Amino acid sequence: MAKVTKDKNDKIARIILHIFLAVAFFLMFIMLKNIITPIYGNINSIHWISVDAKLLNASIQTTTTSHSSSNTTVYTYHGPQITYQYDFEGVNCIGRRVWWVEGTDNGPLEQLAYKFKSYYKADKHIRVFINPDNPCEAVADRSVHWSKLTTSVVILLVLLLFGGGIMYLLLKMRKK
Repeated sequence: MAKVTKDKNDKIARIILHIFLAVAFFLMFIMLKNIITPIYGNINSIHWISVDAKLLNASIQTTTTSHSSSNTTVYTYHGPQITYQYDFEGVNCIGRRVWWVEGTDNGPLEQLAYKFKSYYKADKHIRVFINPDNPCEAVADRSVHWSKLTTSVVILLVLLLFGGGIMYLLLKMRKK
């Protein structure tokens, strides 16, 4: 009787571990995408052409989050939202992409948001990078913001350790 209960408990433990492993792999995929996209975008756009663009609109996106159970600690993040227009070889295009990944922060993207807003108020043009093979594909900020990627890298490492621990437990259970 004790053997049947132990086998049933092992089966339930395996199912739970497989569910956790599936969730960990899904989250690792999301984190890897958030890390690779800006790096790949930067490398891919090395040969893109820089042109002047007229800012049609510039605003600051605000995201507010709380990180405690009592919601007493509130964090506010800012990021740019812009619309720009440019001409390239007779093609008139309107772009909205600021960076390779949408988002907000309290660092480079916040500074970029205020910079674009001041340019818009002063009716200044900005430089955007356009894909010569597809002129309506453009990005305003081609750089990689490592401070923005640090969080994703840390979460990815934690998930890798967590997933590795679960795989170790599954292998250990299988040997029994």
